[in-house]
Amino acid sequence: MEQNAVLTKTGQTVVLINIRIAPDTRTPIALLQLPLGLNLPVGAKLQVDEGKTADLQIQTCENRGCYASTPIAADLLAALRSGKQLKVSFQNMAKETIAIPMPLGDFAAAYDKIK
Repeated sequence: MEQNAVLTKTGQTVVLINIRIAPDTRTPIALLQLPLGLNLPVGAKLQVDEGKTADLQIQTCENRGCYASTPIAADLLAALRSGKQLKVSFQNMAKETIAIPMPLGDFAAAYDKIK
């Protein structure tokens, strides 16, 4: 399953989240595509509603963006299923934090179809 946040003026992808089930372990894995121009050492963060944040290390960048992936722990999965909003945050080169809100309204139903 996938969700995408784009800039309306340019159509540029700001955040793309892909969640899949690993065939060997049957665990959910999140893959994030983030824009270029990030403060890489800081990485990215995921937060559901006002819950605790999950830190992600940015693994690689190429001309379409930067990428991070992580297995989704049981507590984060439960929060995603019951939450209203996922916030993806990262820093730009000027060390300003950018937070992108993504709605979770259909997450549980979509996840049930892929698991």
